[in-house]
Amino acid sequence: MSITQQKEEPPPACNDKICIGIALVGEDIRVAARADGREVAHGSFPASSLGTAALLCYLTDWQAPLRLAVATADAAALGLALAVGASHDREVFLVSAQTHSAASDLARYAEHAI
Repeated sequence: MSITQQKEEPPPACNDKICIGIALVGEDIRVAARADGREVAHGSFPASSLGTAALLCYLTDWQAPLRLAVATADAAALGLALAVGASHDREVFLVSAQTHSAASDLARYAEHAI
């Protein structure tokens, strides 16, 4: 599991929405987070039940409402989207993997989705 934040500081604690892109790529769940119009973190988790649990913990650490864009290419990606969207303070957008498949592109999509 690997997450890199652009600055050595904890995730922002604010009322602004954090936009996160999530893509299931081979054996990895890739994530990118954006706040205030810039990427603030990116990384990956194993595409397994342990990796999904770690991702859910990572998402819980953000102390702000989340907008999540998840690339849905197959049933596993759809199941992942349902798992990450279970919290009440999250908006989840299902995005065709043919349209956007990179986590950073998905995070930008979440910023602009209505």
